Amino acid sequence: MENNENKNPDAKNPDVKTPGKKRIKLRRLLLKIPKKVFYPLVSAIAVALCIAIMFAVSSANTFSTDNAKVTAKMYTVNAISSGKLLEWNVATGDMVSQGEMLGRQEVLPGIFSPADGTVVKSDYSVGQSVTPQTTLAVIADTDNMYIGVNIEETDIMKIAVGQKVDVKIDAYGNRKFSGTVSEIDSATQTYFSSGLSSFSTSGTYTKVTQLIPVKVTIENPDKLPMVFGMNCDVKIHLN
Repeated sequence: MENNENKNPDAKNPDVKTPGKKRIKLRRLLLKIPKKVFYPLVSAIAVALCIAIMFAVSSANTFSTDNAKVTAKMYTVNAISSGKLLEWNVATGDMVSQGEMLGRQEVLPGIFSPADGTVVKSDYSVGQSVTPQTTLAVIADTDNMYIGVNIEETDIMKIAVGQKVDVKIDAYGNRKFSGTVSEIDSATQTYFSSGLSSFSTSGTYTKVTQLIPVKVTIENPDKLPMVFGMNCDVKIHLN
């Protein structure tokens, strides 16, 4: 009958580190740690693991970006024809109502506001000459301001109308506003400005990641003043 010592040549060799010996060493090392240190250490490790797991889950269920600004729907008021402005009744900052007469050109009927809102740009005055389609004023629907968010095309499939959003506006520090994804544009940010058929004809093409505009409506119960263009951070809850 073969000797068991031959089957396990390392059994009596103290220099060979078996898994069993490693566990014993670790156990002895842990037993040497004072209880006053051991239990707080274990608790700290457990808390750190919980935080790491929570962060990983949160990152998987949310999408964050700082490519966002306060904005609103804008309406332009254009001159009707060539000629002088005989009357112009508004200035930047004025509140106007839909259908309100803003001014009048020679011979032609009045120029009227297309919507309720605030005049955010008005650079013309009585007596100035204008041409057709000259922009006389820009009116913003300040009662329905929203957050304009630009989402990269590689992430847009994660976003859906109805998702809840946490919004931080830089001007208000750490204060959070609640919002909802209300609209996703059907075209990229540069699609219309770069031409509908801006394809490369030279055989080479440098692909640029495109941005898709997303509209986030926000709740502002305290009616805090917001300025167009204010920077924002948004966190969209994907689930």
